[in-house]
Amino acid sequence: MGVPVVLSAPRPAPSFTPIFVAIDRGFLAAEGLEPTLTFERAETDLISGEVDFLVGRLGHIEFLKGLDIRMICGLASEGGSHVLVARPGIRSVHDLKEVTVAAEQNVMELRAILAHYGVDLDRSSIKTPLIKGSHPKQYEAMKQGVGDGAMLGAPWWIYAVRDGYQNMGSGSEYGEELPHLTIYVTAEKIARHPDQVKGFVRAMVKSMKYCRDHIPETLETVVRYSNSWGVDNPEIAKMVYDVFVPNWSASIDVPATTQLLRRASEELKKPTPPVGDFVDLHFLESAMRELG
Repeated sequence: MGVPVVLSAPRPAPSFTPIFVAIDRGFLAAEGLEPTLTFERAETDLISGEVDFLVGRLGHIEFLKGLDIRMICGLASEGGSHVLVARPGIRSVHDLKEVTVAAEQNVMELRAILAHYGVDLDRSSIKTPLIKGSHPKQYEAMKQGVGDGAMLGAPWWIYAVRDGYQNMGSGSEYGEELPHLTIYVTAEKIARHPDQVKGFVRAMVKSMKYCRDHIPETLETVVRYSNSWGVDNPEIAKMVYDVFVPNWSASIDVPATTQLLRRASEELKKPTPPVGDFVDLHFLESAMRELG
């Protein structure tokens, strides 16, 4: 039996496949870890000990607010994977009056997309209501007449476009320096259980390579874990795989993280800490050397 650890991803969406593969294909077990997967947990759950490893985008903000957490490896090398889709009849973003979102990250992406078209979201009258239940519920609400558009992740923006809605761009196309998907632990976990952190990061590095080298097996895992998210057959699984696989990476973009800390510090009116206080590269660099 391995050491029990709890992992949390925001939702069972295919963008988090490397986590699912690390569990499903035994990479965590091979490192002596016995994982339990949960969803929709917060950085505070790391501090309370309810979660050991957390996937997220906005941990740098919670760090600046005082949570003693560290970024230990990446999951996706690009921010802004959600797409702004608009209902038929919306000729341009200037016609938008309401765009539904599922999280604060979606607002940041929407802001970047609109800025590309010359619209300042913060100065506009566009409303951004939060739809609980995330993208499936957003799309359902949009089909029922709620909002002019929605910020959707795959496969839901794919379904929307197939059903006649308009793809008006994504944060990755038009946004710069949007937060990437990364993985966090507490500083206490690193100090007290470095072997667990080392094993976890090694498992993630192995998982990233496996996702690229074993496509049929990875697609099986996508369907198994993301079935409830609308990825219920191999064809859809391959479509979302092709969207996400170029960006799955355990690497950490230190310059981009430095900029995120700087901007967030300015917004929170706090001094900008050295990036090394937040990012711990020790385990990732070791895994990269050992595993290639």
